[in-house]
Amino acid sequence: MKKVVIVEDHAETARAIADFLRFIFPDWELQHVPSGKEAVEVAVRDLPDVMILDIALADEINGLEVIRKLWENGLREKPKVILVTAMGNRAFRGPRPGRPWLEQLSEHERHLVAGFFEKPYSWHAFLTSVAKAANTTPPENIKLIPVHE
Repeated sequence: MKKVVIVEDHAETARAIADFLRFIFPDWELQHVPSGKEAVEVAVRDLPDVMILDIALADEINGLEVIRKLWENGLREKPKVILVTAMGNRAFRGPRPGRPWLEQLSEHERHLVAGFFEKPYSWHAFLTSVAKAANTTPPENIKLIPVHE
């Protein structure tokens, strides 16, 4: 069984992600946390396989800072992180404003990132990326979701 943590401060978005994940991966354990601080605590305590992580969170720890804190806490291989954002692929803060979000992370921290998606994204591509991040083959029922939306 794979463990997935959904880090999203909008409950409706988290619910949609969880619904799709339950449809494609019914035996996976899903947990939702609304803040970066809780995401770090859960990851350090329970070490999920995958973390679906919104960059813009409502608390003081954004998605990129979550990745930094995971690395600082010695998490090197897991969780594999799927970053999502509605803010486009150009950072407006961080060490390299105006550059892609992933360039705000160090090379080592980027090792944890398995995917990057701008909202709205293709559910088929997103779920395929989650499966790969969890080191599993996408199941047959993923074909029920259109490739292009």
